Amino acid sequence: MILGIAEVALRVSDLDRATRFYCDMLGFSVHLTEPQVVFLEVCQNGTPLAKMGHPQLLALFNRGQAIDPLVTTFDHIAFEISDDRYDAELARFDGLGMVIRERTWPDSLLWRGRSFFFRDPDGNVVELIAALPEAKA
Repeated sequence: MILGIAEVALRVSDLDRATRFYCDMLGFSVHLTEPQVVFLEVCQNGTPLAKMGHPQLLALFNRGQAIDPLVTTFDHIAFEISDDRYDAELARFDGLGMVIRERTWPDSLLWRGRSFFFRDPDGNVVELIAALPEAKA
């Protein structure tokens, strides 16, 4: 049974620029740095790997050359934020001209939420999603 995502890996054109973006814009921290890869800590959780020092990670790999976006199968990566921070984060990213689009997830799905999407410095689509509070009766 899957306990969670251990890591997501992205190929980037500039490790320093991508590291600054994810740390400065999303609040990640550097977990480990090697010559061609930087592991950023997304969050700690209660999984066995996390208890052994392997938190949820975003791994940034130096790709060295351009990747044709038409031949990749990557669509986007989503990170959960709290609903009480959603409006402030949306305004912050929108103020920087980064918001691609916003979407509300309806009651017909297994969850209710709202999201906004933007691109990182390498053009990868990033989603910030917040669960909506339950409707009051």
